[in-house]
Amino acid sequence: MFPEFVHSLAEHYAHLKAFHGCRPVSLSSYYEHGLQGQDADQLVLQFQAMFPEVPATDLNAAIGSVGDRSTRERGAIWLVGDDREMIEQYGHYIIQGSEYLMALAAHLGVSPRGEDYRFLLRERGIPTVLEVDVPIEIVQWRDIEEVAKMVLSVWGQEVTKRRVGSTPSPCYVIRRTIDAQYIRNHTHPDKIPDPHRGYIQYRNRQRSCDMCAADTATEDAGAARTGT
Repeated sequence: MFPEFVHSLAEHYAHLKAFHGCRPVSLSSYYEHGLQGQDADQLVLQFQAMFPEVPATDLNAAIGSVGDRSTRERGAIWLVGDDREMIEQYGHYIIQGSEYLMALAAHLGVSPRGEDYRFLLRERGIPTVLEVDVPIEIVQWRDIEEVAKMVLSVWGQEVTKRRVGSTPSPCYVIRRTIDAQYIRNHTHPDKIPDPHRGYIQYRNRQRSCDMCAADTATEDAGAARTGT
């Protein structure tokens, strides 16, 4: 019965709602080129540019320390099915950005001014959550099965009136570009539990971006045309 249910779900829905945490310098590239998979070569260039004061030998050692991770994760995008879970459990991606950059920075250790290099990633970019409608045909089958299990769990609890605790939302690993047309919205959360600092609240002081300004300008122009 379960395989039939999974097939029915996959045939009925065209998209699955998901959320991606990131800290981009500019969001306009997402709305122009879509959400692209991990490119370790580009991330290494960013890493080297972000820490010009660090000796090249230390940077190269950090790059070498990630081993074959750049190959294994190439082209991958990670998303979560619940925006609240994205913020409450995976806030470090919103606060610090790419996990690959975090891994590289972690291998540098502590800066001369006494800060964890991962925390210096917070000095660049805007904490952001992207809302994405992922086309179901690019979702891995095992991820669709996890969605089906979640649906059945929630349905069973409703029918039996017995709560057994919250059901974790599905996580998705997509290995191709998600076109810009499927990015539905973005937000800049105010308070984010910080996993790297004992889940104390991280206060985001950057609540707007280039795309927020563009959206406001579009709305103002529309209001002017309609006289509202």
